[in-house]
Amino acid sequence: MASVAYRIKRDGDQWSVARDGQPGMTYVTQEAAFEVAVGEAGGDLRAGHDVVIEVSAATDPAGAADRGGTPVESDGFHS
Repeated sequence: MASVAYRIKRDGDQWSVARDGQPGMTYVTQEAAFEVAVGEAGGDLRAGHDVVIEVSAATDPAGAADRGGTPVESDGFHS
């Protein structure tokens, strides 16, 4: 059984998804990149592959800016 690895990391001000080291598309948010990787990984699982998804951390608390917003007091993300 083959193993398929997805890596999600920051690429400038966007997020990229690589599959087995091959660069793929970039996305505006970390969450969008993650959702795409999970969707593609579902096909790999159905094909009988092991799947690993690695996501680099966002650079601010809980990725608030990466979701298109800014941390504000009382939203649970303010530091």
